[in-house]
Amino acid sequence: MRISNRTLILISLFSISLSIVAGPSVFAQQTVAEKPAADDAAGKATVIKFLGTGEMTVPAEFKPTEPASRILQYEFKVGEGDSTARLTMMPAGGGVEPNIKRWKGQFSGGDEAAQKTETIKADPWEIHLVDVSGSFAERMGGGPFAGGKMVQREDYAMAGAILAEPQGRLYFVKMIGPAEVVKANREKFVKMIKSVGK
Repeated sequence: MRISNRTLILISLFSISLSIVAGPSVFAQQTVAEKPAADDAAGKATVIKFLGTGEMTVPAEFKPTEPASRILQYEFKVGEGDSTARLTMMPAGGGVEPNIKRWKGQFSGGDEAAQKTETIKADPWEIHLVDVSGSFAERMGGGPFAGGKMVQREDYAMAGAILAEPQGRLYFVKMIGPAEVVKANREKFVKMIKSVGK
């Protein structure tokens, strides 16, 4: 059976149209499949990668969410219901001590005994743990440099960590939220941070 040139052209145009429609759907599926926390839905811990060579095991109780800012590499929700904390992860610079000072400066009025820092080794990483609490000055818009309105969050706390590799690169991990949520999950947070040395 002969097929006219006009029919062939129509078939070709139809095929091209199908590929254009299907293209974005295929890409979206690949993006979802490549998310680091894909196994978390099955109740398993998630291994995330950072700075090229670093790996960290995130407990299954910390649920992955879409990062609220483009500067964040990963974000997780800690806690249940309306009372939850944000766990954020991102590469950064600026030195260890200036950033610890900046983090502490975002809180005011907390118990002095609860404000502490600690340095530990998890070869090859040097880890700087920071605990601070009080009234938290949160910059709305997703990140510290978003430029949004400042909101004071009373009775908040932060468990933070700066991971420094031998080459000098830094990686920030912070859990910020209601003090009771942060304190209840601090042990899991520290265990997660120490997993970089395993």
